[in-house]
Amino acid sequence: MLKVFEAFSGVGAQCMALRNLKQDYKIVATCDIDEAAVIAYYYVHASTKNSRKKYDDKKKQKFIINRGIGSKSKIKKMSSESLDVLFRAVDVCNNLGDITKLDVKDIPDHDLFTYSFPCQDISSVGTQKGLDIGSGTRSSLLWECKKIIEGKKPKYLLLENVKNLTTGKNRKNFNDWLEYLEKQGYTNYWKIFDAKDYGIPQRRPRVIVVSKYGKCSTDLIKDNELTIKKDINDIIDFNEKGWKKFIPKSEIKGSVKVGQYAFLDDRDWKINGVMIGKVCSTQRAGRTGLKLIKNENGQLFERKLNALECCRLMGYEDSDYYNMKNGKLSDGQIMKICGNSIVVNVLMNVFQNIYEEEKL
Repeated sequence: MLKVFEAFSGVGAQCMALRNLKQDYKIVATCDIDEAAVIAYYYVHASTKNSRKKYDDKKKQKFIINRGIGSKSKIKKMSSESLDVLFRAVDVCNNLGDITKLDVKDIPDHDLFTYSFPCQDISSVGTQKGLDIGSGTRSSLLWECKKIIEGKKPKYLLLENVKNLTTGKNRKNFNDWLEYLEKQGYTNYWKIFDAKDYGIPQRRPRVIVVSKYGKCSTDLIKDNELTIKKDINDIIDFNEKGWKKFIPKSEIKGSVKVGQYAFLDDRDWKINGVMIGKVCSTQRAGRTGLKLIKNENGQLFERKLNALECCRLMGYEDSDYYNMKNGKLSDGQIMKICGNSIVVNVLMNVFQNIYEEEKL
């Protein structure tokens, strides 16, 4: 059984991929500070479980706040019902909270450490503040992972982030990180994966680094045969209404045939024009305005993607969306979670290689 510590866990895309592969695994701990993501993780992966701790509201507040999760003032104003949901999510999923406050002795032993740290400061559409050690940026949280790697020496490591991590001013930090891992005894494999090449119609180029402690017999980033292939018709929620006449904002690049659907992206129309095609642009946490367009008897109509469609574009099961809704998360919160997440199909490909290595 593969024991996993999922840091910067979000909704648990890594756990989704392991679940879909139907291999033996156990998530021994998670780590995230975003309230919505923590609740989403619980409702997707562990909602049938309850806390064994018999805490009153004051102790629940202290338990959550001490882990650096969410806003202290907001947690103190929560209703008993909302507080109990967040408390259960933190406790049941063993969410250790703020990685900067994490004590290594509190982390269970594990075989796989996933540490896909925030991309806001290195993304091409982000702040461009970088990830230098001591810079205080969210992306610099990468360096907090050193204490976990040195203290626990997991057998496998997995990092996913924007491809910008490997280029420009970020390249030195990327190379320094790989060199650091090598000095710790790890063999590294890395590659730019794009979701559109792994059965999901979304352009989402991301670097994945997989490392093994010691020597390795398997190429941990090699491609495997696809078991899931989806096109735009597998993404569309045909029950969704709200179509309106399409009025282009700028020059149109691409087209859609009569009776068919396509993805529409006019978020950056002043720079890139209006893009139409069978593969959509990258979902972003801060800008969820991706759209669909259809040609109905020669007339074009558009609407925004809904949250269910955004989940499908990340390789989630429909049940994952409905489970998040059961957790009282709004569609806006779910779309933000999707934009911050990892495409499950890509992770499944990588995890197949790890399981193959485990059998050798």
